[in-house]
Order: sequence, then C-alpha cells, then structure tokens
Amino acid sequence: MTKKGVALSFVALVSLAVAMSASPITGVLNFTGAAEISFGSIAFEGNSFDINSPAATQQGGFTALAGTTGTIQNITNPPDATGPLDVADFITFGAAPDISITLTFLNPGIDGAAGCSDSHAAAGQICSPNIPAPSPFNLQNTSSTSSTASFVVRGIEVDSSTGDTVPITGVFTTQFSNENYQELLATVASGGTITTSFSAEFSTSSPVPEPSTLIELITGFAAIGITLICRKKFQKSDVHR
Repeated sequence: MTKKGVALSFVALVSLAVAMSASPITGVLNFTGAAEISFGSIAFEGNSFDINSPAATQQGGFTALAGTTGTIQNITNPPDATGPLDVADFITFGAAPDISITLTFLNPGIDGAAGCSDSHAAAGQICSPNIPAPSPFNLQNTSSTSSTASFVVRGIEVDSSTGDTVPITGVFTTQFSNENYQELLATVASGGTITTSFSAEFSTSSPVPEPSTLIELITGFAAIGITLICRKKFQKSDVHR
C-alpha cells in the first residue's frame, strides 16, 4: 500500500473510533416506590424511588446505580393526557447527576374498555378505562378479589455532560392482593385516591447519534472507500508493470 493509502486508513480508523465513542448509560433499570393514584394524577410519594439492589438486578450501565435513589415527577391529568408530552427531568439520579430522563409519551392502555363494564369480578378480566379519553392503565383481575395495574411511558435519556441521548421505555406495575379492578375503578370514580407500591422497569434502545457523530461516521467510511480505491489502482499498476 502507498503512503497515501496508509494515511487514509489511519484517518478512517480515527474517525470511526471517535464516532463510536459516545456511550450514554444503556441497559435495563429496575426501581421501586409508592404512588397515589386518583382521577387527576399519578403522584409519586416523596417524588423519589429506590433503585433495586444488588447490582445483578440491573443490566448494562445501570448496574453502577444499584442501591442508590432517584427523583421522579408526578404525572398530572391522566387519563385525559395520554399521548405526546414534554417533561424534562422526569427522572433524575442522585448517583449520576448528569443523567436524566425526559418524559415524551404516555401510552394509552391497550386492554380495551369492554371489560370495564363487567360488574362481577372474575380472574382473567381486563380493562383499560376510557373516561372520556383513553386511560394509560391496563387493569387485569388475577382472581375475583385481586388485580394488577400497569402503564407504559416513553422518553429520552439525556447525558448533559456530552449531549448524548438514547430512547428509553418504562413499564410501571403494581399488584393489589385484596382488591379487584372493579373496586379500584369505583374508588377513583368517587373522587378517592389509591395508595400503592409499584415496581418499574426502564430499558434503552440503540443510542441516537448526534449530528457531529454522523459526520464523523460518514467521514470514516468515505476514507475507507478512498483507501480501497487507491489499493485497487495500486494493484492494477503492479499487474501491468
């Protein structure tokens, strides 16, 4: 290979290394807390949560946060506010102050409203209230006297120190050992509040490259392409000598 080819290869490797250097926290985050659920809000007690310990309960970069705490903002106005949102610092981390999660979407429930009108509770019944707009909750009776509730959020994890971002999805789940969802709905409909513990699991997908990263990546591939072209020309010139 000519000196020019070697130089171009070096440029390509450097560009690709820079392009791949961004590393926001990725993996799976599990945490627990308590919340008060009413018709107008999901209020997290103390606006705080505990990140599960030991580290084995976490995956990827989140293992370093096991046993620490974080803060979480209340979600106000469901069930009428499902859909796009823009809540900066929805979640922050005491042990990682540069990392935060912006809430961008509150998913509507997917269980349908048909089962919400069942007056006699039974195992296997499902319900996503629609009063009057789609609710975020997925309700399921595990027996005639017990139930579960869950809702899904989407957001963007932000590293303020680098500007890197990564999409993240969270599932909040709670279990009611002594109440079916008909009783839960009756409490909320009458203006009452349900206080319960919850568990949450957040997981990331592939990082979204920053514009500068994309430029560096393109530059790297372009340099490799030029190197290959020069190499082919060099090999052809050797054959014809």
